Amino acid sequence: MSKQFVTTTSTYTIHKDGDVWQEDGKTWTIKNGIKRTVSKMEETRKQIFTPLACPKCNGSMKHHLDVKMWTIHKTCFQCVIDMEHEVLKRGEWAEYERQKITANAEAFCVDMEAALQEYVQETVSKSHTSEDGAIEKWKDADKGFLQKTVDSEVSQLKTIINKYKDETKEFT
Repeated sequence: MSKQFVTTTSTYTIHKDGDVWQEDGKTWTIKNGIKRTVSKMEETRKQIFTPLACPKCNGSMKHHLDVKMWTIHKTCFQCVIDMEHEVLKRGEWAEYERQKITANAEAFCVDMEAALQEYVQETVSKSHTSEDGAIEKWKDADKGFLQKTVDSEVSQLKTIINKYKDETKEFT
């Protein structure tokens, strides 16, 4: 018995497991014999969800600190302990610590800048809703002044971070 396919296109392509292709403006793949669309958020989803087993040691990721270590190091808590122990044994702890502190400060700066920019946008809106649902029309805030203040504060924060980097480089 032969298989017959009816399509609206002139050609029909048979895809195998793992194939990725574009069709009708969507990206498709076949995984375990099932055709499915590839989401734009798939890579983000893979980074957010904690796996059941550590990719480095294949150990279970049941410890409550595994979730935190996964978001930071992409390994389990025990692998992080082992890695940091090796850094300490090599005598490179001060540099490792400085890098971690600097990365945290820079991430804080990015988050703070985003929050302040959002504040500026919300503050200069034409109307605001109160707790009881009433829409209030406020006198517009000076967007230029607010933006200048935000830029100044973010600049000061970046200066402090750069000063810390320079000061700690002298000790390494």
